Amino acid sequence: MGGKHNQGKIMKCLHCSKEEYMPPYRLPNYKFCSRSCSYQYKAIHDTVEKNCLVCNSLFHVIKNRSTTAKYCSSKCYHTSMIGRGRTKYNCFHCHVDFFAPKSTNRKFCSRACVNKASKETFKPVFSTVRKMMLTRNMILKCVRCGFDEVKQILGVHHIDRNRKNNDLSNLEVLCPNCHSIEHLKHTPHGFRE
Repeated sequence: MGGKHNQGKIMKCLHCSKEEYMPPYRLPNYKFCSRSCSYQYKAIHDTVEKNCLVCNSLFHVIKNRSTTAKYCSSKCYHTSMIGRGRTKYNCFHCHVDFFAPKSTNRKFCSRACVNKASKETFKPVFSTVRKMMLTRNMILKCVRCGFDEVKQILGVHHIDRNRKNNDLSNLEVLCPNCHSIEHLKHTPHGFRE
């Protein structure tokens, strides 16, 4: 072993009083045996007592939040926010009143209502027509021959041949055979033997 400078020392944890041997390089900074002890010690000793601005109850907060903490809970925080920079909105889907900041200009109360409303309004583009009809369980059988054994092969046909016109009255579900026959009727060469 070396001289006095290379020797460690037995140190005691400030929280649990557990004794441990510490090497020389850890001696200047040693206070706790683990992070858990550090957190528990700070939760007890490094807190400040404050009064809640809403319910006036006492609550504890860590020292570095002593100047910013005003409320004992999120419930008290939300109570204090009513009417301060918030606007009352009515959900377009469920018609329930809710509060939100003025800058957001929200139309729906939750993400669930946004999703439900998007399923109700049918505004697909050509590339998503089949997907939108599948999610609404609208592709069940061929409207011409009644084929319904393999729903995965059923397709969506635009009656007026305009792929941009995705109105439900312009769409019909056809099996591959009926779809091919429909398109062959309008080709200049017609059927080929």
